[in-house]
Amino acid sequence: MKYALAVDIGATNTRVGIGNSDGELLQIESFKTWDFQDPLKYVEHIARVANGILKSFNVEVVGMGVGSPGPLDIKKGEIINAPNMPFKKLELVKLLKEFTGLRVAFANDAVTAVVGERYWGEGSKHENIVYVTISTGIGGGVYVDGSLLLGKDGNAHEIGHLVVDSRERLTCGCGKKGHWEAYSSGSGIPRFARFLAEVEREKIEGSVLKDRKDLDAPLIFEAYRKGDPLALLVISEVRRLNAYGFAAIVNYYDPEIITVGGSVALNNVDILLNNIRGEVEKYAINRVPDIKPTKLGQNIGIAGALALGLGLEPKIPLR
Repeated sequence: MKYALAVDIGATNTRVGIGNSDGELLQIESFKTWDFQDPLKYVEHIARVANGILKSFNVEVVGMGVGSPGPLDIKKGEIINAPNMPFKKLELVKLLKEFTGLRVAFANDAVTAVVGERYWGEGSKHENIVYVTISTGIGGGVYVDGSLLLGKDGNAHEIGHLVVDSRERLTCGCGKKGHWEAYSSGSGIPRFARFLAEVEREKIEGSVLKDRKDLDAPLIFEAYRKGDPLALLVISEVRRLNAYGFAAIVNYYDPEIITVGGSVALNNVDILLNNIRGEVEKYAINRVPDIKPTKLGQNIGIAGALALGLGLEPKIPLR
């Protein structure tokens, strides 16, 4: 049996765990990413948690796998200009190696997740897989003909920054306009709701949300289920823009299966994924595959990091 450490860096939470070559996650610890504004102290804390887990298990590990929001410079092992992180640049691999003494494999968080899908989930049955996460942001990971797509800097999968709104009504966290993430992510949906509340006043009469200052995605989905006019308008628009995004994925990558994760999607499968295939077929030229929630749930990212830490994915070697 082989063991590895796994780190899943999220825009909200960072999770550190240990697992084995059967894909079992034996322990996971979590802390708030935004509790650390200083990048050095942030990596020190990851290493402290990882070393504590190693001490408690007393096993030798192959290495450490890490998934992080991008954009990345995968060759340098750095996070650069991440729109949803508390710091803009982080020499992650270099610092983790210094603090732990371990070899590290590093990739975008959604790429790491598709590696998890490939080795531990439904992707093990397929050569052409796309994983989409709809959470604080929107990201993706892609296998084509069994090969993981990376690109020159490791960012060949930034699907959240597809342009889905030619009117450019909202600015994304990255600073560009019209991006999918700006409308349909956990951070984007409340901004979209506030925008529509201003420009569509006549359509939202009677909404209990229209003047609220504390809007967030869970509140909007809850109101949608109760028939609130603003929530109905927002989610209807989000579903249409999601169909644009998924259709682009189908047309670009021609996958056999698309799995979907992230807290926004997994907490609202009945709303966001109900009949999504039929809606995507309106815009896709390629045959639309099954689009379904990942069976790995919220652990898909850290499961992928485990696979990286075990050295299973040749395109992302331990170093």
